[in-house]
Amino acid sequence: MKKFEGFKPETIDFMWELRMNNSKEWMDANRERYKEVLKEPFDAFAAELAELSPMFCGEKSKYSVSRINRDIRYTKDKSPYRPNRWVVLYDEKFRGTEWKLHPSFYFELDPEGYTHGLGMWCATPSFLTAYRKKIESNPAAFQRLAKKIDKDPLFRLEGEEYKKIKNENLDPLSQLWYKKKDVLMVAGGELEDIIFSPDLPQFLAEEWSRLKGMYAFLSDIEAE
Repeated sequence: MKKFEGFKPETIDFMWELRMNNSKEWMDANRERYKEVLKEPFDAFAAELAELSPMFCGEKSKYSVSRINRDIRYTKDKSPYRPNRWVVLYDEKFRGTEWKLHPSFYFELDPEGYTHGLGMWCATPSFLTAYRKKIESNPAAFQRLAKKIDKDPLFRLEGEEYKKIKNENLDPLSQLWYKKKDVLMVAGGELEDIIFSPDLPQFLAEEWSRLKGMYAFLSDIEAE
């Protein structure tokens, strides 16, 4: 695999053109270009991130890169391809798509810019119950973790939340985390110079290391 040299302006051009010409005919005519300017650079980028994963995961992680094809079986939008691309990095003990039920780091690139961070998107009710119990078991320790992220100038807390779940014994900041259905710590920006730099994996690894404490907290949860 080639070394990651930074994404190219041609990568972004391809994404824009795919968004405007989202059809099998267009993709068939541009498949080699897709491999050259998007697939191969992104695969190299993901592999380098995984090599750096001890910085933010504490140990070597696995990674999964999104496919270009969309699953259109259950959606009104029948566009066959994704005009963006993402990678997730997760504990190597997980198999297949099991990572979706657990915290993982991610990076997503689209024609307008990028987002990245740490999150849980498909946590089960049993996992979320265990998550809330873990917060309740040591409120002071969790408050310190939450304050660190709340004061961070880069990451912000996002995600859907339950309307009726609450614990009035917790401080207001911890309450925000307690009622989350999707726990997401998100950052991002427009198409800055770092996107086109070979230093992008190192940049992300250093940014994600600021979330290492919360990643350890979430990774330690054992659902029944």
